[in-house]
Amino acid sequence: MTRAFYAAPKTDVDFCSRKLPVTYWRYWQLNGAPFTGDINQPFFRGATVEEALARIDFLVSNRRSLGILIGPSGVGKSSILRHCAANPPSSEEIPSVQCLRISALGLQGGELVAQLARQLLGRPATPHAGPANWHVVCDYFNATRREGVQTVVFLDDAESASQSAQSDVSRLLSMTFPLTFVISAEQQLVGAINPMLLDRTELQIDLPGWEISQTAEFLAWSSQQAGRHQPIFTDRAVEAIQEVSHGIARRIVQIADLALVAGAVSQADCVDADCVQQVICELPRTVAA
Repeated sequence: MTRAFYAAPKTDVDFCSRKLPVTYWRYWQLNGAPFTGDINQPFFRGATVEEALARIDFLVSNRRSLGILIGPSGVGKSSILRHCAANPPSSEEIPSVQCLRISALGLQGGELVAQLARQLLGRPATPHAGPANWHVVCDYFNATRREGVQTVVFLDDAESASQSAQSDVSRLLSMTFPLTFVISAEQQLVGAINPMLLDRTELQIDLPGWEISQTAEFLAWSSQQAGRHQPIFTDRAVEAIQEVSHGIARRIVQIADLALVAGAVSQADCVDADCVQQVICELPRTVAA
């Protein structure tokens, strides 16, 4: 569901100075690498994900202006926003919804409106043509109001946007357009969000780290998606992964992927706790701590 730190190899791999004779996912009788981080992979809908999707659907279906998705780094916020942008929520109350996803990383004043002008109207992204961009975007939203179209903007990494860019969001929301913003922010960096935006937030969507049951469900689901229905990870292996990952999806993917490689290198029948511990010793201290 999330992009792994570790890019799964497509060819033979060398782990712990031992050569693997076949591609590791073939060793486990899978039809592909289950943890590639490919955005086109199936989307895992665990309990915490379903709750977040339900809250986002509530925001859109009730034409609310602003919701904020908060969680630790790597828990899957970007994956959820990407999924929602590709699968617009719909309801009888709002039959016509259009969704956009914009990264707020490094976003400066005027750039959000420029991106809206480009994505909604096909205009060139010219952030320095501020008044012109504002004019066309306002005209566009006034037209969609008459047509009954609701626009949803999923703004990822909102804490990374400049204060002027965040002020642009506040300005758009103050104009009562048929517009819903769902922004995401890292839990430890929520203080970087403009207080004006926090005051306007109508629903906070918390996305915590996974419980061990959800981690186990994800590992089993990933194997099934890759064509294997027999479990690969033992219960003790799942416990070891949970302990070191703290339920953070990105870390779970990284550790599980490397554990598959290590298990294949040692020609194991399954991935057990010892195999996971071997992998943990190879990880950077910031991950293995």
